[in-house]
Amino acid sequence: MADRDSAPLGNLSSEATSAPPTGPATVPGAALRALMLLLGMLAVAGIAGVLLAAFFLPAVSMSSAVAKDGVDLFDSLPAELETQPLNEASRIEASDGSLLATFYSQNRIMVPLDEISPNVQHAVVDIEDHRFYEHGGMDFTGTVRALANNAASGATQGGSTLTQQYVKNALLMDAEQRNDKEAQAEATEQSYGRKLREAKLAISLEKRWSKDEVLNAYLNVAQFGPSQYGVQTGAQHYFSKDAKDLNPGEAALLAGITNSPNGNDPVANPEAAKKRRNEVLSAMLRYDHITQKEYDKYSKQSIDDMLKVKNVKAGCGDAGTNGFFCDYVTRSLLNDPTFADTYEERQKLLYGGGLTIKTTLDSDLQKDAQEIVDRKVPQDSDSGFGHSIVTVEPGTGKVLVMAENRTFDPHADASEGETSLNYNVPQALGGSSGFPVGSTFKPYVLTDWLEHGKSIYDKVGTARQTLKTFPAQCLDRGRWYETQGYNPDNAVSVPLSAQETVLNATKFSVNTAYANMARQLDLCDIAEQARSLGAIPATYNPFDKSTWDMSIEDMYGTELAPSVVVLGELRISALDQAAAYATFAAEGTYCKPTGISEVIDRDGKKMKDVGAGQCEQKIDKKTADQVAWTLEQDLKDPRATGKGKVIPGHDAGGKTGTSGSQFHTWYVGFTRQMSTAVWFGNPTRNVRPGGFSVDGEYLERGKVWGNTVSLPTWQEFMIKAHKGLPDEKFPKQPAGAPKDTDPGNGGGGKVDTGGAASGTNDTGGAAGGDGGDTGGDQDSGDQDTGD
Repeated sequence: MADRDSAPLGNLSSEATSAPPTGPATVPGAALRALMLLLGMLAVAGIAGVLLAAFFLPAVSMSSAVAKDGVDLFDSLPAELETQPLNEASRIEASDGSLLATFYSQNRIMVPLDEISPNVQHAVVDIEDHRFYEHGGMDFTGTVRALANNAASGATQGGSTLTQQYVKNALLMDAEQRNDKEAQAEATEQSYGRKLREAKLAISLEKRWSKDEVLNAYLNVAQFGPSQYGVQTGAQHYFSKDAKDLNPGEAALLAGITNSPNGNDPVANPEAAKKRRNEVLSAMLRYDHITQKEYDKYSKQSIDDMLKVKNVKAGCGDAGTNGFFCDYVTRSLLNDPTFADTYEERQKLLYGGGLTIKTTLDSDLQKDAQEIVDRKVPQDSDSGFGHSIVTVEPGTGKVLVMAENRTFDPHADASEGETSLNYNVPQALGGSSGFPVGSTFKPYVLTDWLEHGKSIYDKVGTARQTLKTFPAQCLDRGRWYETQGYNPDNAVSVPLSAQETVLNATKFSVNTAYANMARQLDLCDIAEQARSLGAIPATYNPFDKSTWDMSIEDMYGTELAPSVVVLGELRISALDQAAAYATFAAEGTYCKPTGISEVIDRDGKKMKDVGAGQCEQKIDKKTADQVAWTLEQDLKDPRATGKGKVIPGHDAGGKTGTSGSQFHTWYVGFTRQMSTAVWFGNPTRNVRPGGFSVDGEYLERGKVWGNTVSLPTWQEFMIKAHKGLPDEKFPKQPAGAPKDTDPGNGGGGKVDTGGAASGTNDTGGAAGGDGGDTGGDQDSGDQDTGD
């Protein structure tokens, strides 16, 4: 570009703060200093300074001292251009390569010269520096003419070559990237010193770089419109095409923008842009790079007919419903020390590193999930309720789906149905403090039960009673104690016997039985077991090492209590729930959930240790298989909480969950290929659902459980997601079952369907219940929780 941002050479004074001359410069003043500098450059560059001196002798009393001073001054300037790599936009892609979002501090896409149309190359060279292929970094003919004319008349003629313009822009961009205010001022000051430094660097650069390398660098650094850096970005912005595909008219329009990116912006100033475009076309015709016929064609074309503007905004705001996943990915990178050591370095990489961030998002599955949650609970629903789906791949931790019934909008003035709050993830990754998970926590108790050598066929009591103490080795005196005690109730769909197997207690989500199981274990061990599977309070940052190193009592604090650790009044993110359940599908291997498959740097190299694959065997395979089989029975039995909502042709299992007072309802379930958590609730306040319809079914307040909304959503999504996939079988029934075991009802004798045994505190067989909270507002002091 024609040295935009600075005055032409003749208007430069010897001091940055001096005013430009108002008339012809005197011979002893500006012209003498300019001549001295030029002679120095010529001497160092090996040019015949004698001839130039002879040209100026009539006006200047020449002496060898002038040339010597010029050489000394020239030698004192830096000879090597040392800058950081240019800021380049990073892109985030779905697993199929489709673009999710672009991140940049300067919107720049770097491309090699062979991906830039020759039309563009000719247009830029012809209008900016038509002797580009003849000079060695400095156009002495143009510079001499500019000096002579300016010294004589004060005219505004410049002399910068493309190489000098590249140097100037590279220095400025480098200063801006380093936030070096002093260097920014030096790169833009109006002085001979700056011009001289740029000239020396340009001459040095062309001794090391080929002309093609210089031109390529210039085309990637120059500004081709407001906030459009580099010719590829400009081409995509104005024409929605790549730089390699530009015709001569488009190339001329772009080339004409660079000397005034705002003034010649064809969107804001089409007349000025047209005039400048035609000047470029004239230059291209003059230097035989287009024909007269082409000139006539493109010079008559209206600007409106040429443009096909595509605005690319930085960040996830344009990603729509994919924005929540996009935001999760970017926050993961900014929190992950394996990406870079400090937050500032990570941010710089993301916004200027030219990265290609390949994510795990399955676009087709994402569309299916989004359609389901939007249909069931529309974004503009008067209920204000939220509904979400998140899916993790067992054995890899890849996040395949992350959908909620909102549109992502990070701005404070977001409209109805829009939010930046991600219902699926922990707080540090864009979520809230999480939602209580209810009885979806019970499989962690079951895991600890089995890890201690116990059996799913063991029997535990179901009677309701006040329990004042639970083992808890990490607490004072090695136990949890409360004077008023803990008195959970049940809300099951069948009557209970006084003693039920752990298998039945799981299938029918019997709170009292699970409380009795916990009394044979240790609350601290149960909490630690859950943490080993990544199930932690959503307020903790999973990328913070202290989250995993702190004591379990410090993590839970006063929440290390049976209502929380046993029956799930604990706020865990849906993502962490899906990843934890994936462990049961993966034979005990837990994989840290990730939305990133790999990160490719600007040089096409894969960054190490960033992405999927952080997996570790956390529980014994035998334990994982028993949990998977048990949860499969929960889903298959139509009397159990899973209501028989299987995935036809695929082994699957899972668990319902309903928090205290039914404020939040869940289903978390899995196959060998996918683990999916579904949540339904009000994201901003505690509201018992009811009084509105979901997918045509009216919800009656007080009768909404995990299997009312969340389970049907889970089943519909998983059926679609598994279409065409092979059935990967679950493990066989664990050994050790009593002889009279009927897997359909949990073994150890039939479930009593004729009424509860004496003293069992049968709840009356709550129709449609799934073992959840049996009433009472949690805030009123009741401790009942559940499914």
